[in-house]
Amino acid sequence: MSSSSSDRLSVSSTSSPKSHYRLVVMGGAAVGKTAIISQFLYDQFVSEYKETIEELHRGEYDMNGVHLTLDILDTSGSLSFPAMRKLAIDNGDAFVLVYSVDDESSFQEVSSLRQQILDERPEGDVPIVIVANKTDIGDDRRSILPETAESLVCLDWGNGYVEASAKDNVNIVGIFKEILRQSKVRYELSPAVRRRRESMPSSGGDKKKQGKMAKRRTQSVNT
Repeated sequence: MSSSSSDRLSVSSTSSPKSHYRLVVMGGAAVGKTAIISQFLYDQFVSEYKETIEELHRGEYDMNGVHLTLDILDTSGSLSFPAMRKLAIDNGDAFVLVYSVDDESSFQEVSSLRQQILDERPEGDVPIVIVANKTDIGDDRRSILPETAESLVCLDWGNGYVEASAKDNVNIVGIFKEILRQSKVRYELSPAVRRRRESMPSSGGDKKKQGKMAKRRTQSVNT
């Protein structure tokens, strides 16, 4: 199933709602983590690859008086920051693990990250969604068959699985729908939503980034 940029995410409360979630997006280098976040929050595809150290984004959603704040942490694909990775795992409410469908080693990295999350969070029942990104490249260039990956992730691991393309904006909203479903946050897709988006550099960024707030975008539709 695909989701276009015209889709909007709205949420409704559960019996004991939590209003603030931190989603941690992890995966190997150049698998499209930043591009997925950019499409979801800003409806933009970032084609130029720049290595991310760590950056925190925020999306705020309101519908009929119900409010949800999503902090989305974009993490480094490098193995050079183990302390930052451990801190991200310790503080995350849910995890989106991204691999590229044309790179089998990136799937192995996702498997390793998932195991690290389970080791660091022994309480269990941690929401995890595995994302197969770059599906736009075509089936002939895939190194991992979708049936193989989905069977392993859903049946053996017991996690969510989403196929997506950040480049073509396919199923990007579906990623966050699935992670919110696992987190027991009720949602619906509707144009009647007010959403404020902003990006906040985290403590892992450089000093120039720490001193600069990315643009804020507000969209209002009367309900």
